[in-house]
Amino acid sequence: MFSKIMVATDGSDNAKAAVAHAAELAKKVSAAEVLLVHICPGCTADIDVKDTNRETAETIVHEAAKEFRGSGAKVHTRVEIDYPPEAIGTAIVAVAEKEGVDLLVLGSRGLSEFRGMLLGSVSYRVVQKATCPVLIIKHSPRE
Repeated sequence: MFSKIMVATDGSDNAKAAVAHAAELAKKVSAAEVLLVHICPGCTADIDVKDTNRETAETIVHEAAKEFRGSGAKVHTRVEIDYPPEAIGTAIVAVAEKEGVDLLVLGSRGLSEFRGMLLGSVSYRVVQKATCPVLIIKHSPRE
């Protein structure tokens, strides 16, 4: 059913919830591959001279990969660079299409909710443009 799952993550609570759900799903459907992707708009030579943003992005996907231990899936991580903030949704869809994923998983809101109100929700854009099924996970903070 879902042999190749892509999870878009930015390290936010909603993204972490999406990673956790995707890890459980990967186990249940015996997914062969999982691709963890972080779109890093601050990872350009002009902005990120000391590679701080890129290092943070790499940490985010490597931490997410730990959730998939024992899932049986081969896990790949990827950081995409040189995208402006308003193109994150488009970038997620482009990577999913290029990789031929069967399911795309992401959180309902990312790190910048204020920016999301101004530019539109990344998850909304992904749902509108994706050609594969999309699973949106909303994090429920515990009281």
